[in-house]
Amino acid sequence: MKVATWRGEAEFTIDEVPMPELEPGLAIVKVDSAGVCGTDVHVTQGLFTEWDPPMVLGHEFSGVIVEIGEGVPRGRIGEEVACLPQPGCGECGACRAWTIGHCERLPRRAEGFAEYALVDQNAAYPLPEGLDLETAAMAEPAGCALSCVDSLGRQEEGFDALVIGAGMLGLFTVAFLKLRGAGRVIASEPNPIRREMARQFGADIVHDPSESTVDEIVDELTSGTGVQVAAEAVGKPELVAKCIELARPRGHALMVGVSPRRSPLPVDLFEMHFREVSVRGAMGVGNSFSPALNLLPQIDMDGVVGGRYPLEEIAAVIEMSAKGQGVKFMMAPND
Repeated sequence: MKVATWRGEAEFTIDEVPMPELEPGLAIVKVDSAGVCGTDVHVTQGLFTEWDPPMVLGHEFSGVIVEIGEGVPRGRIGEEVACLPQPGCGECGACRAWTIGHCERLPRRAEGFAEYALVDQNAAYPLPEGLDLETAAMAEPAGCALSCVDSLGRQEEGFDALVIGAGMLGLFTVAFLKLRGAGRVIASEPNPIRREMARQFGADIVHDPSESTVDEIVDELTSGTGVQVAAEAVGKPELVAKCIELARPRGHALMVGVSPRRSPLPVDLFEMHFREVSVRGAMGVGNSFSPALNLLPQIDMDGVVGGRYPLEEIAAVIEMSAKGQGVKFMMAPND
């Protein structure tokens, strides 16, 4: 079978490798769609130093089960599934006290930039009725956003919210804030294509930071009070600080984007403490993969995917993603 192997920095090779070896409880999925994520971009830029080449990337993928290991029901062969990269045993300390996304026992299986991928049977989720495989491949970023939004707990109906950044995580954050009862949601994004997509995902107000500051739009909307929830979906510490600044007293700053490791937070701690602003967030999909997958049919995903590409074009597609072109690109190993 064919895989795209990351060799370090922006270099990839297309390699022929043996089919995965089945083990009890595992299944082989023929990959239909594998999304290129900001994490893939950051790995090639050296921002996540714990990832060592050579390796096969691709943690947002869907496909069809074609082979099964011992203990997997035969009826699952031919099933269309969305694949969770980190299965959970449900029994270890991390699964019980944290989330299955941090399981200490089961290995992460995230090699979607390949014709076939090995997955745990409990990490292969059947698609809800009416959902296509391409959209289902976006369940992982959707789950990351949902895990963050749901960490807020119940908020008063009709609360005001701000989302800085309208990439895939920001768009899903907008959608889930609206589904969880937000009234007015501002999406701040410099890319005009993504601003319009934010409107499609439910944003009531879209803001171009090249024309005015986000402070101005929040002050105008809330008469200077601040928003109940201010979400940062870019991964820049200074924008997390801005969200803390723009949250109202006893409001929430929500960390959705992943800042680089060892990033300091440039914030006035006295002011944050005085206004009793809380900072929340969730790293990864946590326990929210299945709920997010089942919410996808409620979101208008039309036009989100800007193109499908063969594995041979992986380096070019990651470069396009790094430049902020489009919203989401899919690798299609078997088209």
